[in-house]
Amino acid sequence: MRVSQIRQWRAMSRSDVVGVVSWTALAVGLVALLLRQTISLEPVVFAPLGGVAVVGAFVIARRWSESWGVLLAYLVSMFFFIQMRDAADETGLPILTAYVIDWELWMFAGVTPTAWLQARIGGAASDPGFAAVFAAIVHWTWFVFPHAAVVGVWWLARKYAWRVTIIVALTFYLGLALYFTVPTAPPWMAAEQGLISGVVRGMNAVGPSLLGEGLYAWAFEAMAEPNPTAAMPSLHFAASFVVVGVGLLVRSWKVVGVALIYSAALAFSLVYLGEHYIADIMAGAAVALIACCVVEGVHGARVQHARRRAQLIAIVQRAHQWLREALRLPPSRIEAG
Repeated sequence: MRVSQIRQWRAMSRSDVVGVVSWTALAVGLVALLLRQTISLEPVVFAPLGGVAVVGAFVIARRWSESWGVLLAYLVSMFFFIQMRDAADETGLPILTAYVIDWELWMFAGVTPTAWLQARIGGAASDPGFAAVFAAIVHWTWFVFPHAAVVGVWWLARKYAWRVTIIVALTFYLGLALYFTVPTAPPWMAAEQGLISGVVRGMNAVGPSLLGEGLYAWAFEAMAEPNPTAAMPSLHFAASFVVVGVGLLVRSWKVVGVALIYSAALAFSLVYLGEHYIADIMAGAAVALIACCVVEGVHGARVQHARRRAQLIAIVQRAHQWLREALRLPPSRIEAG
């Protein structure tokens, strides 16, 4: 057996092993999801199995299709994210609130930013004004914004699609890790518990007035009720602010500008409506930055490794050619077929 055939066989074997492991990981994650729905599988068991399944889905999709695979992997990652987000408040860990309230009172001279905004702007209570309606609409568009960025890059700059998709998905999952470990009550919940004053949940005033009681109740139950303690970090802000990094990656200043303006509007909306603290916004920005740095750092290391490997191969080939000429050996015979 020729050396080239042996190497090819080994490469195929590794590829087959990776495929089997990836499909197994995805199957295990789906089984874990089924068990969670039927016998209430513990979140601390379901979460890592779901995470492994998402990794498996990305590997399978990359091997299967360079074009459509990225979108399929992203859909799988978001599907498991929703399931794990809903499970994050079932770990039994105490819900934390005091640490963010104390920080805000210290940082802003004894004033909670949400209470300050609602007192001066108004319109967040029973009679929503322009600011509350604007903030609510910006808040709702978040459910489209980061995903539209992924689809847009896939459509218009496909060579960046895998990196962008992994960056956005990693942003969601880094935030999810904090949901599991640091369950935090948002400002509106802290106000209901009597921990802060002067804060109401603006969405409860705006939502029914714009959508009607029935539609808003359905949307609230589907989107917010499964995990009301997912305040730290603000994934609303993280998944929007990460689009700034996406714009830098694809070298589009228009995307960067839109993402910065949208992120600023969203940060105001989330704090004003009582959905997040300033600390949540800052943590969300950090999560987005970490996701970008990790993915781009790994990509840069791989490119550098490939470049050095190519340089080393070129050096070896030149040395081999020099040695052959120095010894005046005949050229290697090229075997047919």
